[in-house]
Amino acid sequence: MSFQVDNLSLSLGGNKILHDISFTLERGKVTGLLGRSGCGKSTLAKAMVGIHQTEPSSLKIDGTTFHPKFGKTGHRIQYMWQDPHMALSPFLSAVRCVEEAMEIHSNTTKSQRHDKAQDLLHQVGLTPALMQKRPHALSGGQCQRIALARAIAAQPEFLILDEPFSALDLVTQKNIISLLGNLRQVYDFGLMIISHDLRTLWRLADKLILIDQGHIIEDRPTSDFIHSPRHDLTKTFASFALAEV
Repeated sequence: MSFQVDNLSLSLGGNKILHDISFTLERGKVTGLLGRSGCGKSTLAKAMVGIHQTEPSSLKIDGTTFHPKFGKTGHRIQYMWQDPHMALSPFLSAVRCVEEAMEIHSNTTKSQRHDKAQDLLHQVGLTPALMQKRPHALSGGQCQRIALARAIAAQPEFLILDEPFSALDLVTQKNIISLLGNLRQVYDFGLMIISHDLRTLWRLADKLILIDQGHIIEDRPTSDFIHSPRHDLTKTFASFALAEV
């Protein structure tokens, strides 16, 4: 199964943000979306899930036109906000935040949703005591894990994570990276990770896409991207990443 972005262009506030963007996500594979701040990465992700409206023919799943509606087509593609608190109600416990996602996207009983939510939170590393706490009583890394469990609760075919490591310390980053690798194998979703840091994407991604000023300038397997870059900006990102090894 694949998710295709086909000649997607987008203007916001009279400014052209994205220019003829085309690429493919494969289910079961990890794609890294890389670029400098303000290049259009998050705007592209929000267009893919229906937060920003695009031309009807610009998004497809297995060749069939896909019309995303944010909050209603989450079983097909989910977006996890850069700030996990954007996805979590301050009035709900961790387990209720995850249960809420299943109320929208699955036909299950309350008891089944509760058991599944606890199981998902256990998989992302939360203890039973933490499952009963509200977001304000938890650390940023713990909220990130809850938001991830909530996104997976909808059982999406594709999952987009927007800068999931930017606010985390190095130890938590490593734990989340390992967790994502395990979850991808268990749930077989296609994963797109947005970042400006090649060092973290390198460890997870099957291929890397570099976007600059709303244009894709490189779309290649990770090893080729790093070891034989074609574009000057790609070379800059690769040199910094290799220097940290």
